[in-house]
Amino acid sequence: MRAIGTLKEQARERSEKLDKQNGVASNVKKIARVLWWAGFVGVFTLGPIALWRTGKADTWLLIAQNEAIRLSADFGMTVKNIEVSGREKTDPNALLAAIGKKPGTPIVTFDVDSARERIEELSWVRSAAVERQLPDTLIVSIVERQPLALWQTHNGGHILIDGDGAQLQNYELGDYLNLPVLVGDDAPEHAAEMLSIIKTIPHLYKEVTGAQRIGHRRWNIQLSNGMYVRLPEKDMDKAWKRLELLDQEHDLLERDVLIVDLRLPDRTFVRLTPGAAELRRNPPKKQGAV
Repeated sequence: MRAIGTLKEQARERSEKLDKQNGVASNVKKIARVLWWAGFVGVFTLGPIALWRTGKADTWLLIAQNEAIRLSADFGMTVKNIEVSGREKTDPNALLAAIGKKPGTPIVTFDVDSARERIEELSWVRSAAVERQLPDTLIVSIVERQPLALWQTHNGGHILIDGDGAQLQNYELGDYLNLPVLVGDDAPEHAAEMLSIIKTIPHLYKEVTGAQRIGHRRWNIQLSNGMYVRLPEKDMDKAWKRLELLDQEHDLLERDVLIVDLRLPDRTFVRLTPGAAELRRNPPKKQGAV
């Protein structure tokens, strides 16, 4: 029985010793936390007071800023994910370069306004929105421009444009050969209004292959059958509806007509193709006529 009692006493002594050691360790941790917070408070309160008195407040602000950035990175607030929505034609490498942040850099230093401005400079981007999603994600949403027509340049080349007249880059021309071809120095910036009117009558718009800007004020429309439609400077919509009515009543688009002039609101002038005009001047003689 004495041996058993001795073992119990030894076990109790060891337990009391461990409790004392754990208590000391716990106290050390508490003291360390207190010292850390004291140092933190000292840096962010006493530090600025001391620097302010010495006229070095700007130095303190820089130190505080750098320390905040470092602490945020230590807590995992770095760029790990970049989520992009709305991108279809925009070059992904150009987009990443415009965003301007690589994974691993502190997310708190990311300037969303500057990034948005850089992204909107890309030719296919009409508008963009950029935001931080803490702790580690950048959210980028873009609205791309929609191709409207091909603009024929002076050297015979073609440039894809949108409704604002913006020139789009990095595209395959073959993907847009179905779009109307525009001619004229100021054609790109005026094309949207004209084409919006032309599209109101879908079966006529399907026949449109191109449009020429005349005198910086009006349009001539070219159709797939070789016909040219001269539109007025004002009330283009009324003139275009008149063309539809003429086609319904007289099958105008099926006739040998070269030019339909709709510039006057109360009358229409028609010019025949050279072959049809010649036949009209010199109709074929009837068989048996002397």
